[in-house]
Amino acid sequence: MRPKERYKREREERKKKRSHHILQAAETVFFRKGTEFTTMNDIAEEAHIGVATVFRYYANKESLMAAIASNMMGEILDSFQNIADRPVTCLEKMGELFDYFRSLLEKNRSSFIKFMEDLHLNVSYSRQSNGMLEESETVGRRIYEVFCSIIEQGEHDGSLRSDLDTRDVLLTVVNAFGLFSSKLSYQKNVLLLPTEVEPERQLAIMKAIILDYLKP
Repeated sequence: MRPKERYKREREERKKKRSHHILQAAETVFFRKGTEFTTMNDIAEEAHIGVATVFRYYANKESLMAAIASNMMGEILDSFQNIADRPVTCLEKMGELFDYFRSLLEKNRSSFIKFMEDLHLNVSYSRQSNGMLEESETVGRRIYEVFCSIIEQGEHDGSLRSDLDTRDVLLTVVNAFGLFSSKLSYQKNVLLLPTEVEPERQLAIMKAIILDYLKP
């Protein structure tokens, strides 16, 4: 490799590392203080760099939020794809998807849920929101496509009840389970009635009920 080409590659690698470092610092501060009360100075201080450097990589706080959301959506896509690629039945894949949602609760992702809610509120009210979530929405469509491959398998592999509208039912139950696990993670208990049932136990019960309903 020529010296000029090597220098160019090393320079690009340093930029990627610096960008990733800034994103990690921003995520830490957003989760700790909330997006509304976080400033670019806070992020620079967390990253131990000058605020001018942060602005050189990210024009504003909203662009940082969008980049973090895109990375998080990418992690979800990878998890869905890994499950979809497993050599097991559709019913078993649904169980693994439910376990994935449960794992998010165990990792205490309440800060993540709050961050995503704040992000969408920012998009609703910001004048600079045009295209802000475009990349995340693209990843979201890919997640949907991956899940559709699981649905298609369920229509043919005999692991689900034959009298079900497979597409509508699977989309409904995975959305319901995902939303419920998110709320449990954020609020710990979304029920109006007091309960001593731990969130993890509530999700395990819901998983069992849904899988029992889907079985032929």
